[in-house]
Amino acid sequence: MPRFSRPAPPVPCPGLFITGTDTEVGKTFVTAALAAAFRRRGMDVGVMKPVATGCLKENGLLVSEDARVLTASSGVADPHELVSPYRFEPPVAPLVALTLTPTLSRDGGGNRVRAIKEISLDRIKQSFDMLARKHEIVLVEGIGGLLVPLDKKSTVADLARRLDLPILIVARAGLGTINHTLLTLKAARSEGLNVIGVVLNGRSATPSLSERTNPDVIRRLGDIPILGIVPQMAKPSPSTAASFIEVEEILSRLKKKEERLPLPEAKRLSRIDRKTVWHPFTQMQEWEQGEPLIVESAQGVYLRDTRGNKYLDGVSSLWVNLHGHRHPDLDRALREQLEKVAHSTLLGAGNIPSIELADELLKVAPQNLKRVFYSDSGSTAVEIALKMAFQYCQQNGQPRRKKFIHFVNAYHGDTVGSVSVGGIDLFHQVYGPLLFKGFKVPAPYPYRGVSGADSLRALEKVMRKHHREAAGLVVEPLVQGASGMIVQPKGWLKEVGRLCRKYGIFLIADEVAVGFGRTGTMLACEQENVRPDFLCVAKGISGGYLPLAATLTTEKVYKGFLGPYASSRTFFHGHSYTGNPLACAVALESLKIFRREKVLKNLQPKIRALAWELKAFESHPHVGEVRQRGLMAGIELVADKKTAAPYPLEKKASIRVCQVLRTRGILLRPLGNVIVIIPPLAINQEEIRFLCRETLAAIGKTTGH
Repeated sequence: MPRFSRPAPPVPCPGLFITGTDTEVGKTFVTAALAAAFRRRGMDVGVMKPVATGCLKENGLLVSEDARVLTASSGVADPHELVSPYRFEPPVAPLVALTLTPTLSRDGGGNRVRAIKEISLDRIKQSFDMLARKHEIVLVEGIGGLLVPLDKKSTVADLARRLDLPILIVARAGLGTINHTLLTLKAARSEGLNVIGVVLNGRSATPSLSERTNPDVIRRLGDIPILGIVPQMAKPSPSTAASFIEVEEILSRLKKKEERLPLPEAKRLSRIDRKTVWHPFTQMQEWEQGEPLIVESAQGVYLRDTRGNKYLDGVSSLWVNLHGHRHPDLDRALREQLEKVAHSTLLGAGNIPSIELADELLKVAPQNLKRVFYSDSGSTAVEIALKMAFQYCQQNGQPRRKKFIHFVNAYHGDTVGSVSVGGIDLFHQVYGPLLFKGFKVPAPYPYRGVSGADSLRALEKVMRKHHREAAGLVVEPLVQGASGMIVQPKGWLKEVGRLCRKYGIFLIADEVAVGFGRTGTMLACEQENVRPDFLCVAKGISGGYLPLAATLTTEKVYKGFLGPYASSRTFFHGHSYTGNPLACAVALESLKIFRREKVLKNLQPKIRALAWELKAFESHPHVGEVRQRGLMAGIELVADKKTAAPYPLEKKASIRVCQVLRTRGILLRPLGNVIVIIPPLAINQEEIRFLCRETLAAIGKTTGH
């Protein structure tokens, strides 16, 4: 499997990936021009055309004419098999070529080896690594555009990501360029690729209006530099074309891409962090003894630290990131709002983004919910629901209803009210004297002997006895997240909702962790057609960009607070940054991305891919149970599989697994003895395979099996 963390290369940058908005836009010509330009500067340039179609037969072998042009411009004589590992005769997309011809793979001596059924990104990476060891820089030309399928499993974008190279986009200079270039740029960024610029090729001798204006439009709307405008030539020559390309700027950007903080600066930050920052849910005595991981930048589903190491963000930066880091549309929404107003209070005033977001949230929420109250975290969203339910009962003829029903192993946040309805002793026991009392009921945990039926019987028993005292019930729909991804049996949530209606108890659904696509649907409640009285959302609401939360409730609850000013029926709760315009603007754009990019539809094959990969964990001797709902998964480690005996905390089994994964370019954070996998929704199937297989290998290394 590939490694996404590698040491600093001995040269400024190992390579550049040249892609196009389409076929026949001049990728080969521009790549050859760059090879010639770098060669003139005394650089040792390697070239690649990893996949080529429309190849010619010479002496029984297929030869890529594009690869020949590139090697001629670079002045190197690397083996054709190394420069172009996959070659096909039909001039069609590689996926089609694979099905049309019985093309055979060949070794370096031209001997037939086996029929090609798929294009191995590993093999291409091996060829690239061999060239990178020989040359100062390697230029890699793609085929067609980024979304061209190489085979049934991978695209050109997957190849670019595997090679971990910055991207240069080549586009036509004329009419239609704006649309094609911006779409390609958007696709590249959504795939987590770093685009350094655009080169426009084939500008007319007498430029048309579109050719004169296109560069500036692309530069502004794409927030991307134009690094060259190559004219049409009577006698096309890569060397001549190079004079129209900003070669020094490209080299500068390549160097910048590989720059990381100087080691002394990275060490300085580590020292200050250990001395000054108190990290949440972290034993600082151990933290101070280790070397902290400090994130400097991110792109797509990857994070990069101050030492240049790259990590797959396997926990979505604590379950908040949905569409990947630096999504261009979210970046744009944030910048545009920043140019208007960064913050204005919602106390006695409104702002446009908070109004529009409330309207959109209610469109995706259960139909009974009609009002939106903003805050800034999952804890406060739940706290608000508790206070609303309590106050409603007090001022609407139900003064005895002062307590709440909640579940064992529940987690609803870290403010005093939300901790009071939590149920994880490891987190909450020490605060016992601060908390208000309620009714705690066993939650389903079949692996540890509590079935859904057991839980429901206990719940109805409590309701039957105490329903006149209960203002509400708090539940995490479908999955108890922080307790280790404990998945509820099908139908359990629906029955909880029925019991709340039967006994007249408000249902508070805490969808902070499970909302916005995490379980496979926009909201978890909709999978069992449950309509809560309060819906609490946070984490993914802003796509992982800014702190934001919301508590949605019914018109009935809202009207229960109406009255003259002197009646004191007002809901006296609020935060300085309630309804922050920046956070609301980016959250609004996130909802648009769900629709525009068909996120939920595209999520289904990823969920199936994760389920398939998780099957391999089930037979491991130290994996007690594997749990999954949507793109949320928990792998429970046990010391003894037969008895389900957990590892003692002092063994730090899951922590050691995550430490191994960090060396392999993956960032995960465990919960007790549970390895949690909850990647951004933007992750692709290849990355899911990498994440799961490396996790299984790390468990094996840690446990010795």
